[in-house]
Amino acid sequence: MQTNNKCSPWRITFETNPGICNLNCIMCEQHSPYNKIKEKKGTLPIECITDIIRKASKHGLKEIIPSTMGEPLLYSDFLKIIECIKGLPVKINLTTNGTFPVYGADRWGELILPYSTDTKISVNGASAKTAESIMKGLNFRQQQKNISQYIHQRDIVRNSGINAPSVTIQTTYMAANLTEIPDILKSAIEMDADRFKGHHMWITHENLKDQSLRNDPKLISRWNETVDLLHNIAENLPRPSGDRIRLENVFRLNDEGKPLQDENNGFMCPFVGNEAWIQSDGSFSPCCAPKSIRDNFGHFGNVFESDFIEIWNSKKYQEFRNYAGNSGYCNDCNMKIPLISGEKQK
Repeated sequence: MQTNNKCSPWRITFETNPGICNLNCIMCEQHSPYNKIKEKKGTLPIECITDIIRKASKHGLKEIIPSTMGEPLLYSDFLKIIECIKGLPVKINLTTNGTFPVYGADRWGELILPYSTDTKISVNGASAKTAESIMKGLNFRQQQKNISQYIHQRDIVRNSGINAPSVTIQTTYMAANLTEIPDILKSAIEMDADRFKGHHMWITHENLKDQSLRNDPKLISRWNETVDLLHNIAENLPRPSGDRIRLENVFRLNDEGKPLQDENNGFMCPFVGNEAWIQSDGSFSPCCAPKSIRDNFGHFGNVFESDFIEIWNSKKYQEFRNYAGNSGYCNDCNMKIPLISGEKQK
């Protein structure tokens, strides 16, 4: 029996369908063409998802993210997630590859945007050649059309007063697209996206080692020059709406390839104690790091065997919260944010 002092994370990511995707992005832990030993991934039952949402919404849950690794819009029960959150104080935060399969960008916009906080669309090149070499199977020109259509639907929803969702262009920073990142930002501004954000690539496969911008002094220097350029573009190039695009996770690196901090500011984990991940096999995970890293944090429970709220409030997880961030894995994490911001990550 749940008691009133039990709490929930403010956001839960459900690995709805990690084994199902229509692209093979080179940096994807699961679907990369470099992944020669593909672990079979099941789908998370919709009954499990909706049960957790309903229970956690009574304890502080505000957002859910469907899927990681797979394309969430290919989850066969996605519409049931939307039906579940109607009438609850919970909204969808979507990350998609921008292909908008099954229904297309306009229809998906009509279905999702009235019930979403943000939609992050993965764009990894400003040219078809670069984007399609990274996101294998992508039709870049169609993706750009899809984004414009989806942003148009965002404006319809906003103007109706139903909801105020945002659209974000999200990029994985790597050597292959470094020279095009400023133009990806310019394109995001031209399409009137609300935010531009990204993160440095996780090295999930040996073939990606030379793509990291964090391990080579020359690439670190080039990245830092790019950061300065991105901030200059954001400050001086307004969106068609007249607003300025918001930059997030765009930080200079120090000589060791870690986020550069000044004497008054450090970096923190935005996830532990705030967010949770439910894997497709029901396992609870404390963050979004690749499985090879997450597994080192230990086993906290499985929602097929234990109540999610009980796992979140368990002694083991609470103890983990106390020392999380001090391990070597956490010190080298790509996803830390400035302490000074104090903001939840979208």
